[in-house]
Amino acid sequence: MTADMSDACEQYIRWMIRGVPLVAFRFVSQLQDQELFRALAIPAREEIDDLFNTEPQAPPGFAPGIPGVGAGLSPGRSAALGAAAMGGQVLTRLPQMIYAYRVVKSGALKFAPDATPPTSAADAAAKNYVYHCVVLGAFRLNTLRDLTDSLPAAVSKPPALSDADYNAAATTLGIDVPAMKAVAHVESAGSGFGADGRPIIRYELHRFQRKTHSHFHKTHPYLSQPSLSAGNAYHDGSQSTEYSMLYNAMLLKYKGGRAIEQAIESTSWGKFQVMGENWSDLGWSSALQFATDMYVSEANHLKAFVKFVHHKGLTNALKQHHWATFAAGYNGPSYAVNQYDTRLQHAFNRYTAAPHP
Repeated sequence: MTADMSDACEQYIRWMIRGVPLVAFRFVSQLQDQELFRALAIPAREEIDDLFNTEPQAPPGFAPGIPGVGAGLSPGRSAALGAAAMGGQVLTRLPQMIYAYRVVKSGALKFAPDATPPTSAADAAAKNYVYHCVVLGAFRLNTLRDLTDSLPAAVSKPPALSDADYNAAATTLGIDVPAMKAVAHVESAGSGFGADGRPIIRYELHRFQRKTHSHFHKTHPYLSQPSLSAGNAYHDGSQSTEYSMLYNAMLLKYKGGRAIEQAIESTSWGKFQVMGENWSDLGWSSALQFATDMYVSEANHLKAFVKFVHHKGLTNALKQHHWATFAAGYNGPSYAVNQYDTRLQHAFNRYTAAPHP
């Protein structure tokens, strides 16, 4: 069960990223109950603790001691209290927000004797959240944009590979063109970019789990799973889902910073689906720079592929069309889960039968 993120929710996340809880709290107060629970579940749990419990910097005209506003929160003034002093909307929504915060933190409806739903709508939304997002591990909200503003904007009609590009790369590696095209076909259906100009990607949940040491496995199961097969259930074949997972993972706070590098490293990129975690071995200065270059052209996708095949010592397997050996080196020991070697063989047969320069 997935819904697109509202504009108010986007603003809440952006102000969270900027470290301004007062403004973030005002935007989250605008969310309807059905979105409120999912919106609070987007960041790492430590970050919503900060949102509700940190001491605010008092805004101009702050009136401390508004009766009852901080009831049920941590001792002392909270970000919620500071925000409530700035407008009636926050004050009106505060009971729903406190209730949603506690539900999200616990991951269950029965978590505290005094945590009763303030309204029937809040109760229904909580049950919906717990069932779909905690029990089923489903998506909370579909994130349509990179809210960290780290990745570049998509380019309209980025340059595609030419036959000359393929021939040059094949000569460099000492392999045939059909073998290269077979890899591109299996990895990305032969397309390096989607219609929206973004590079084709696949976010791998098991890679993210390893890179974040299972920190988000319980709270964000739709981003973090222990194995390739466990992660497969969260893919639906659409690039919108892949990017939503990537964007959501980039939002998470991990070891004092955003998990931007870990998310990019856990994603395969472009026409040949080279994993971002290989950026250093392939000559890039950072995972982010690698991803940025993947937005530029299919020529950069090919450059990454050639470097990866050479670095992993897979040239001979590709030259000899030993697909199982190549698959194990290119996609890892679990390649058989997705029948990677068989699909490579079928694609190679197709391109061998077709005319090529």
